[in-house]
Amino acid sequence: MSNNVFRKEYRPLTDEEQASVNRVKETAQTLYAIIDSPSAAADPRSLAVAKTKLEEAVMWAVKGFTA
Repeated sequence: MSNNVFRKEYRPLTDEEQASVNRVKETAQTLYAIIDSPSAAADPRSLAVAKTKLEEAVMWAVKGFTA
């Protein structure tokens, strides 16, 4: 197990890693905007959960690309 679990030291990203992180965040922002503009019949609680899970997915993806 690595001693850098919480990554207290910054590791510069390669251009490819940075591009992947940017793609994930840009795509997620588009999806977030769709979720954030629901129709009148939408369930607000379900949409709030969807936004939270999307934020979590982006966090894990970024962590995966930057490990």
